[in-house]
Amino acid sequence: MAAKGDRERLEPVARQMFVDGKTLTAIEEILDVSRQTLDVWKNRGGWEKSKAAKDNYEGQLLQVRDEIVEKIAEAPLQASSYIDTLSKLDAILDRRAKAAREANEAIARQRGEMFLGVIQDLIVFAREHATDLAFAIDENFDALIQFGKEKYAA
Repeated sequence: MAAKGDRERLEPVARQMFVDGKTLTAIEEILDVSRQTLDVWKNRGGWEKSKAAKDNYEGQLLQVRDEIVEKIAEAPLQASSYIDTLSKLDAILDRRAKAAREANEAIARQRGEMFLGVIQDLIVFAREHATDLAFAIDENFDALIQFGKEKYAA
């Protein structure tokens, strides 16, 4: 389970994951935060409203875009009057998609950093209290890092 300080840093990450469509169960597994903590954050932070607003806004943009495409198909000679609006809508949708990708990349980096932090703490602990564990970590360090990359990658 994530430590208290880590949990507080993870709240905005968890919120963004929820708004982007991840379930609380998936967030719990990915971030190693208890369901109870996620429920508190979700209720306190208005996550549902944020998710609904995002879904509604993107849905409206896509609907308007589809309507414009239909108008162009129906009257190709008048397409020039719709092209500017269509390109602006596409630009907005592209920016939102890019922002979502960047948010997911940031989440992946943060999870990776947390994993490495835990490994560093484990190494310090093992050297002080469990030399067998320290030896096992040293002997299998590359495999341990690969495990972390696979488990905590976005």
